[in-house]
Amino acid sequence: MPDRLFVPAHEGSRVDHLGTYQRVLPVSLERMFENTIDWEHLPWLHRSSFSAIACEDAGPWGWRAWVKNSHGADSLLELRLDTRQRRWVTRTLEGAGAGAEIWTYVVERGPQSIEVVIDFFVPGIPEASRQKLGQTYARIYETLYDEDVMMMEGRHRVLNERIPPLEKDVRPRLLGAPETLRFPHRVGYAGRPLLIWKLKSGFHVTAARCPHQGAELAGADVEGHEATCPWHGYRFDLVSGECPGNSTLTVATAFSAWLESGNLWVGWHKDH
Repeated sequence: MPDRLFVPAHEGSRVDHLGTYQRVLPVSLERMFENTIDWEHLPWLHRSSFSAIACEDAGPWGWRAWVKNSHGADSLLELRLDTRQRRWVTRTLEGAGAGAEIWTYVVERGPQSIEVVIDFFVPGIPEASRQKLGQTYARIYETLYDEDVMMMEGRHRVLNERIPPLEKDVRPRLLGAPETLRFPHRVGYAGRPLLIWKLKSGFHVTAARCPHQGAELAGADVEGHEATCPWHGYRFDLVSGECPGNSTLTVATAFSAWLESGNLWVGWHKDH
């Protein structure tokens, strides 16, 4: 079987079944379940489909939230996860698309391989139009899973990475002339991935990954001295490392970058 496939609904089906999308994903079941109940990432990682979300309730069971799609239409979505049955059901309770249901089943193929089988149900669609609309849903889910796989694989790498103890006697590292570097500049130093940011206030150094779930901050949107995580929208002050509105999250700022004889250096904090 191909690693991704759309199967039309059975001809003459008496239920509002648009078809089935099947796909093999190179991720673990644990990462898939984690991703499923992660409502926060929808308007950030999936900007082509969602522009905003307001959660009403959430827990290990799933979540219920008002979402705004990329066209500005509002819907109340509810996702219910059944880990024992390895499935989840997403229902549109109110608003645009009310009555639609998407049933997803998961089959483990290996430690880092799962197959998702997704059935699309939308009421009131004439039988002659179901396949075309089903293919539209399949294309949307194709994009959603492309983006989700990127995040789940990144999360897997971070969780399996071994960071050595911090050694304060490590020598400063020469990076070269600033005009030859692209910022934010990613560098490995003291066994850690770091980002060097060029701001109006000068050069600042942070950890390269978001402390929430490990997103690469090199792809963050930057405004002033704040960077916004591309996975979940958390904002970080690139000078202090603080996350406004969330005192439990701080991006590490243990290192400094400075100019010396026209070259940029990175090392422990240095007074100038």
